[in-house]
Amino acid sequence: MQAIILAGGRPTQLHCYTTDCPKPMVPLFDRPVMEHTINLLRKHGIKDIIAALSHDAKDIIEYFGDGARWGVKMRYCIENEPLGTAGAVKQARNMIDGRFLVIHGDVVTDFNLAAAVEEHEKSSAIATILLAETDEPTQYGIVGCDESGNVIRILEKPKSIDAFTNMVSTGIYILEPEVISCIPYDVSRDFSRHVFPAMLANREPIKALTMAGYWCDVGDPGHYRNAHFDALTGKLKLDLPATHIGEGIWIGERVVVDPSVELSAPVYIGTGANIGRGAILGKRVVIGEGSVVDEYAQVSHSVIGSMSFVGRNCRISNCIVGGGYSITEGNGISDKMLISDIHYTQPTVESSPTIPTAPLKRKMESRKTESVNQVIYDL
Repeated sequence: MQAIILAGGRPTQLHCYTTDCPKPMVPLFDRPVMEHTINLLRKHGIKDIIAALSHDAKDIIEYFGDGARWGVKMRYCIENEPLGTAGAVKQARNMIDGRFLVIHGDVVTDFNLAAAVEEHEKSSAIATILLAETDEPTQYGIVGCDESGNVIRILEKPKSIDAFTNMVSTGIYILEPEVISCIPYDVSRDFSRHVFPAMLANREPIKALTMAGYWCDVGDPGHYRNAHFDALTGKLKLDLPATHIGEGIWIGERVVVDPSVELSAPVYIGTGANIGRGAILGKRVVIGEGSVVDEYAQVSHSVIGSMSFVGRNCRISNCIVGGGYSITEGNGISDKMLISDIHYTQPTVESSPTIPTAPLKRKMESRKTESVNQVIYDL
């Protein structure tokens, strides 16, 4: 079976790595969101993957290549202008061979996709829409079904007064190849706005399947931050690129943590990070790869991106700190999103397989910058 990852969008609300980062490349625990999606597809036996990209998404192609590193086959279909979710699939028609799954590249989920495919196979539907329950139905497409699970109505981003259900489309579909013929050529079309409503009008069978598990669109800053915390607390089942040393603490390779540091679980410290003397990492903290938290700094309920610097005596709470961002000594910041276009060379970090007793040795002076542009937004 094949999968198509819709990966053509660019971030609008969330720019947590650089200000020009494709949405599927937004980092989640130091890995692009799309990488977690590819790992999930492979886990459920889907290894033939097509990424539908915009013309300027070369970063995605350069990162994933042919997919061999992840044990999958990656191919790419590039649109010269936006074609919508369905239009992008139509453009990839010559690569599609049989039943396929569609998933967005900027969502994180732990759905049992193999079980969903099995349920679709049992039905006579040519399309199955995977649903999730949400407290924010006005932000998504809501789906109405009959008692047998047949879709009878779809309404995209309704007003509160028009929201007849809190069951929403996750943007994950299992489709038979016949659906492709329902999509016009070279025209921008979305599944939820155009294709599925037209299919319903033609009495084409569409099923809905309510999924157990976690699903989140990480394009929203609050959702993005919470997805990290949900993974740390086990609400989201995600393979983290670090070792769980117990009691809700994950430590990457070559990490340096001074013995005087206070860690309150859950906490994640990425590969090559340094945590200085007297620092305090409170509950729900993610420290990205290669980042420095200097002496006596305090961080709580925050996601710190890779290669960032939190200065001495800083107090950071309820924040998203983008990759490469530098917070100067003594700052107190809360409820902010801090974005940087700084690109650092990777520093050399002492090897340490577990939490070491060595003091903080690497400072900001060891880094070379190419460009600087730091912006702060309210969360």
